[in-house]
Amino acid sequence: MKTVSIKALMSIFALATTISFANAADVNEKHTYNNDTVENGKIVVREVCSEENGLLSLVSRAEMEYTEDGRLAVKRDYAWNAVSSEWTFVRSVSYTYEDNSYTITLTDSKGNTKVIQQGK
Repeated sequence: MKTVSIKALMSIFALATTISFANAADVNEKHTYNNDTVENGKIVVREVCSEENGLLSLVSRAEMEYTEDGRLAVKRDYAWNAVSSEWTFVRSVSYTYEDNSYTITLTDSKGNTKVIQQGK
């Protein structure tokens, strides 16, 4: 098994998060991050709006939880449902760390859970 550092993993996660937010709406729309809730220097909630003709529309929401030592533990993604005016759960990614290893678990909106990466 190829060894991947936790730092490299977090860089990959940050890039994937940026790409997922960028793909949240039509590429011709201008995006604005708003309503960031920050606790202890970490973003715990980020909502994304799209701007079209001067109007902002909710698009997506991410909620993050961190370990006591500041590493990402859980990220939950939601999409805005304009019909019901509610956030709809899309997926969650949880991270567990032990010594120099980690496990990433993905859970989709149907409750299906899959371990997608392990390392030492």
